[in-house]
Amino acid sequence: MIQTEHDLFRLRIALLQAFLETRKADGILLSRVDNFAMATGGKRNYVYSASDGGACSLYVNRAGQAYFVGNNIEAPRVMEEELGALGCEVKSHLWWEGTSADLVKREFTGTILSDDGSIGPNVHGDLAYLRSLLSAAELEKYRLLGKLAAESMTAVLAAIKPGMPEAEIAGRLIAEGAARRCLVPVHLIAADERIARHRHPLPTVAGLLPTALKETAVRGYVMVVGCFLREGLVVSLTRFKRVGDVAPAILDAYDRVCGVDAIMQEETAPGKTLGDVFSACQSAYRTLGFPENEWHNHHQGGTAGYAARSFRANPGDSTPILDTAWAKRVEAITGAPVSFGQAFAWNPSAVGVKSEDTFLLGPDGEKEIVTATPSLPKVDLEQVLGRKTEVVKYGMA
Repeated sequence: MIQTEHDLFRLRIALLQAFLETRKADGILLSRVDNFAMATGGKRNYVYSASDGGACSLYVNRAGQAYFVGNNIEAPRVMEEELGALGCEVKSHLWWEGTSADLVKREFTGTILSDDGSIGPNVHGDLAYLRSLLSAAELEKYRLLGKLAAESMTAVLAAIKPGMPEAEIAGRLIAEGAARRCLVPVHLIAADERIARHRHPLPTVAGLLPTALKETAVRGYVMVVGCFLREGLVVSLTRFKRVGDVAPAILDAYDRVCGVDAIMQEETAPGKTLGDVFSACQSAYRTLGFPENEWHNHHQGGTAGYAARSFRANPGDSTPILDTAWAKRVEAITGAPVSFGQAFAWNPSAVGVKSEDTFLLGPDGEKEIVTATPSLPKVDLEQVLGRKTEVVKYGMA
């Protein structure tokens, strides 16, 4: 049972030991921000928060020994505030004396992997399933993070007024997240016609010098998309705010796309694959009156965890949902019972509308939406689907 940060760290390291055993490798160098967090239970190795690459690294060998690897600039803070209490040793170099990979090549032998190709094979993609596996402690973190994300989103929606520029809404989203000690690395805002034109709408921002791009202000309705990051975990959600007239066709399409989302959540179950969910998604688009190829226009989401999407589902995807094989491998290493859950964020979309929440799938198969916004009206999914469902989706504020 995980009771301390050190317990969680040892569990994550055991996962990496299991990974190294499956690859018949002697060690792995983790330099990416997401994998560093995954391996340490949420610790930070970045300076520039918008970068995938960290400012230092973690080296883990097959015996479970873990080392800080980096320069003399990062070592004091990272060891004092991130890794010191976890029992990591230090392998440090002066800031001008090469890279973490150079140091590992000098200090360690055998078959070594990395998550950025700096030494040995690049296994970042192969680590995706590990980034999606969540212990009981991490599932509880997710519940708390989802609550903070939902509170942030609700506060932003309450503040949106007619004529508010997209960039100002984005600023409020980032500020509300920061007030709750979350980073908001993804903040997509689109007002009115821009919602229909762009599936990844960066907020319009006026240039420092005159440009053709003008800032868009909301007149009728606005889409607010946020990914909230804390301790390496990411919660994603999308909500809409009405401030004026919205076409009835948009309101109808919104309810129907929430129906697609509900069907995908229902299909997400142990023993199934991401491809099974994707097949249900394709069928749901057709059944609920969208163009048959609507799913071509945007990815449909997937597993979350130590990334906004550790896996994006694809047609025919064989990735298993809640695979217990990794828990068994970790049990063989630790000698203690282990169970993992997963987090999912599906995001079906159509012209002018989108639906997105983050929910947990526990080891027992129970599902729990962590981004609930109960102050918003609920979508009548029973009417949309023509049957009962346990899924809850929220309408436009």
